[in-house]
Formats: sequence, C-alpha cells, structure tokens
Amino acid sequence: MDSLYKDLNINAMFMEIVGKLERIEEKLDETTYLQEEFFKSDFVKRVKAAEKDIADGKYLEFESMGDFLDSVET
Repeated sequence: MDSLYKDLNINAMFMEIVGKLERIEEKLDETTYLQEEFFKSDFVKRVKAAEKDIADGKYLEFESMGDFLDSVET
C-alpha cells in the first residue's frame, strides 16, 4: 500500500485543496441578496407576517412532503 502513495506529494495536494476552498469561499462572500425594494410590497408583508408567526410559535405542520406540496400548489 505504501508503494501506491510513494510518488504523491501529499503537501502539494493539501495546498491545492486549500487554495480551491479559499476560492470557493471568496465566491460565496461575493454572493448578495436582492434588496427588499426589489420585491412587491405585498410579498414583503406576507414574508414578515410569516416570520412573526413562526417566532410566535404559529406554523403549519404537514404529515408528508406530498401534503406540503399540495398546499403550495393550491
């Protein structure tokens, strides 16, 4: 098994992985969300009301994913 890895430069591979992860992190940091003004005011009001209801412990429970999807589609 050792002969399988004798030609691999583990340190170089590790540095390459770290470099790729750093680039991914930079791309994630560039991600931005749309300003609230972009959305219709009615939608913003419904989202804020839903956030408040969830914070107050009011939320819907579904027996299955199918039940959830049925409620969204109607």
